[in-house]
Amino acid sequence: MVLISLRCQKILDALAGREIVTVRELSYLLSVTEVTIRSDLDTLAKLGKISRTHGGARLVEERVRQEYTFQTRKSLNSHIKQKIGQEAAKLVGSLESVLLDSSTTVLALAHALRARDELKDVTVIPTGVWTAIELMGCQNINVLMPSGYLRHASGSIAGLPTQGFFNDLNIQKAFLGAWGISPENGLTDTHLLEIELKKTIVGKVGEIIVLADGSKFYQTGLASYASLNQVRRIITDSTAPAGALEKIEKLGVQITMVN
Repeated sequence: MVLISLRCQKILDALAGREIVTVRELSYLLSVTEVTIRSDLDTLAKLGKISRTHGGARLVEERVRQEYTFQTRKSLNSHIKQKIGQEAAKLVGSLESVLLDSSTTVLALAHALRARDELKDVTVIPTGVWTAIELMGCQNINVLMPSGYLRHASGSIAGLPTQGFFNDLNIQKAFLGAWGISPENGLTDTHLLEIELKKTIVGKVGEIIVLADGSKFYQTGLASYASLNQVRRIITDSTAPAGALEKIEKLGVQITMVN
């Protein structure tokens, strides 16, 4: 089996969320030169993972797009995501209403909640179908699904119906992932519909908790959905750059580290 580099995996992740991504966009997202991106795209094309377009690339077919969006992201740093999810699960209490986004690190939190048998009458609002499926059969957890459009690539639910869904709800905590985190740009993501949805969530929910492994720091997505002064806590791992964490803590954000 041919191993794919971490950067190539991130390229596949970006492609999975969109029809076509340009070399310039990938260069900006991954902070490498366009020459490097073209070389990575050539490698992925030879492996049959993508097809090249004028100035960019796309995944070879929709089935592959869906597979890479979910399965590749889920497997990337999976052991770290599990530890982050277990730590985050400690922050959920009985009778609380919590929102879980469609990121794979937050999916690990949903998996960890299954083991919290002592919890009573928790309401979970997932914005992704994979998270909802993970919680099926948990008698102590009520799953409240938002309405909206299903993104076939990622399994997330987004769009205007979903944003309106939150108007009358009182949600104590939201657990969110991010494409990138930096002191300068805050929390960023790559898909505009999900960015708008997360902006709505950040404005409605009392406590924002971000789950992200160390690879997400100093990465920058297409647009920001929250500044760091809107975040209560970030749960990450020991690979997160110390300089970034120090700057973020000075903004009043609590940092929880897992090993």
